[in-house]
This record gives sequence, C-alpha cells and structure tokens, in this order.
Amino acid sequence: MQTTQTQKAYPALARVLHCQKRMGVLVSGGCDSEVLLRAAADVLGNANTVAFNAVTPFIAKYYTDIVETTAEELNIKLTQVTLELKDLTTSRVRCCYRCKKAIYSTVKAAAEKQNIAVLADGTNLDDTAEYRPGLRAAEELNILHPFIISRMTKADIRELGNLLNMKNPNRPSDSCLATRIPEHTPVTAETLSVIDRIEQPLRPHVKGRLRARVSKAQITLEYQTVDKELVAARERELRTITNNSRHNLTLHENG
Repeated sequence: MQTTQTQKAYPALARVLHCQKRMGVLVSGGCDSEVLLRAAADVLGNANTVAFNAVTPFIAKYYTDIVETTAEELNIKLTQVTLELKDLTTSRVRCCYRCKKAIYSTVKAAAEKQNIAVLADGTNLDDTAEYRPGLRAAEELNILHPFIISRMTKADIRELGNLLNMKNPNRPSDSCLATRIPEHTPVTAETLSVIDRIEQPLRPHVKGRLRARVSKAQITLEYQTVDKELVAARERELRTITNNSRHNLTLHENG
C-alpha cells in the first residue's frame, strides 16, 4: 500500500485517522480544519471522508466559499447545515458555548443520517491553552480532536498543510464575527452583516489579525502593521461602507 504524505510526516495523526475507517470532518474555512480534511482524505481516501460545514450569520461568507472550493478540489462530499441567529443567542454571554452546542448537535444529526458515527474537528494543542467554552460543547457531544490526540500544534498543522498542497496554510487565524461585539451587547444579524462587509475587502489579502469592532455607531478597524499599506489603499472603500451603514470608522494599527 502506498504511503501517504500524512503517514510519512505525521504518523501519529495517520494512526488516529486510520482507526476511524470513515469520518466526518467539521470544516469552518479556517486553516486547522482544512488541513484535517486534507489529511483525512490523504489517509482514508476521499470516498471515506465527508466534510460538514455550518452556515451561520456568525461566519463570514469568505470562509464558506473556501469550504466549498476545498471540497470541490478534493472531490469530497460536502454537507452544509444552516443555523439561524435566533437558534443561537441574542447576546455574547455564553455565546460561544451555545453556538458550538447548536452547531455540533445539528451537524451530528446530519452525519447520523449518512451513517457517519465519528465527527472530528481541527482543535489542536495550542487551543487548549486558551479559554474556549466551545470545547465543553465538543466534549459533551463526543467530537474527536485528532490533532490533540497526536500532540500537534498550529506550527505542525501549517507544516502539514504545505505538504498536502494547501494554497495558503499561513493565512491568519480568525474567530466568529460575534467576537467583534462587546459582551452584554445584543447580537443582531444587521450588526454581523456590517462587520462582514467592512472586513470583506481586506480578508482575502491580509497577513495579520483583522477585527472590525462595533460599539453603537462606531466601528474600529484593528489591523497589524504588516497590512498598513493594504488598509490605506482600501480606506476610501471602507469609509463608504461604514457611511452607508450609518457608522463612523476609526482605523487602529496594532503593530
């Protein structure tokens, strides 16, 4: 049997994946879950790997597009489930846990209809050092974390992404759009849409962290120095978007 790239470079991960035979992978459009999807297809084959993607107002369309493109490239079946805002939360208090619980529950039900018993996500060792309420939801619903089991960090994942021909394994990490809204502030579809529209022109090109933080009628666009020229080149466009949404824009360089 031919040795795959994953088996050569990360045998511990390959062993975890081999044990599953057939597996569903929760993909968000981020680097970690995409690398896991590619690794699963590499080890198990694309016929035994199914991608699951939750489409919610919290996730920028940019990432949904990445998921669809990746699944098509790998010739992997993609199942998308849609969750409405009212099903998740109306404020950021306990938002992460409730959102993840809703996503995992809905996706798990969709997977069971396809006789897929194992669902995995891209959580890795570095994630365990942070406070992530969503991890409790994953534990409650028995979501597998192959990267944690095989002791892989974000740096390992980026390296594996390169080996598996991922187009941009070094794109900056991101979080859901609700993280741009202050706690105890109502989360509305309109506010999430404004955030997405502000970040959209920059997101495919940025090299560092990008956040459009909303507070009442004010939007503060936080970016890193590496993207200073990009932001300057798009400033007029960004101000037009904020003016149309009745917000004031402040640019904040984080270094």
